[in-house]
Amino acid sequence: MRDAWIFLPTLVLLPGCSGEVTAIAALVFSMSFGAWLVGRDRRRRAMLEAEVLRRAIATGRHREIEQHLRRELALAAAGEAVSVERQWLARAQLGGLLVAEWRLDEANALYDDQSTKLSPHLQALAAFGRHEIACLAESTSAERLAKIRGDRDACLRFVPPAYQPTVAQAWNALEGLCLARMGRAREAAALLEHGLESLGYNPARVVYLFHLGQAYEQIGERRQAVARYEQAMQSFPGTRLASEARARCLALGTGGRDELFRGMLPESPTPALALSRSERTR
Repeated sequence: MRDAWIFLPTLVLLPGCSGEVTAIAALVFSMSFGAWLVGRDRRRRAMLEAEVLRRAIATGRHREIEQHLRRELALAAAGEAVSVERQWLARAQLGGLLVAEWRLDEANALYDDQSTKLSPHLQALAAFGRHEIACLAESTSAERLAKIRGDRDACLRFVPPAYQPTVAQAWNALEGLCLARMGRAREAAALLEHGLESLGYNPARVVYLFHLGQAYEQIGERRQAVARYEQAMQSFPGTRLASEARARCLALGTGGRDELFRGMLPESPTPALALSRSERTR
């Protein structure tokens, strides 16, 4: 697998719609989500390619991938014969990278194009991406939470029963992210824990890990917070969230009361510091 990263551009060159959809599923939801769409051989190939992306992130080669994906989208915008599925595959891959690096305006621009009627699985993909960015870039609310739940239910209606639990896990993670941004840390922690497994091939996994660490920190579960911050540090090294996760690990290791919690960014949820003993143990 040495130099395997050079094969990553084939992610947007998979033959046929079914292969492209499988890769989308591998990156944004999980391998199991793609299993019902195509056969075993395509699923195995998509898993290998998604693993290559993960290796590229770990070794700092993701900038080359970003450039390639942008070229693919530029060709489509210039009128090249690029299928809708192929375009949305590139959008999903690039969007995940940008969200992980907290380049939210750039990521949001990828989802602005709503001129093409999308198939149900691509509608779900687009909705997931838009909600993810909105949760991070805007003030979250009960209305946003309701929209996430509504789109989750719409998505699950076209997923075969055998795969619904796995697809639901990804939506659980997104719902948990929304709750974390709303300051509802205890509810967020449970949903994020349940949903993380389905985002193993999503570059934005660092965002979910960091917010899970924040949720644990807010409810006083310092050991679990440190464990998740450490995972965030390793998930996408060099991003601002990975760096902040390192800072939180150091702060929590001091045992100083004043360092119990510090918001990561102006956009981060307001911490609830004044939890009573009964709330911490509830």
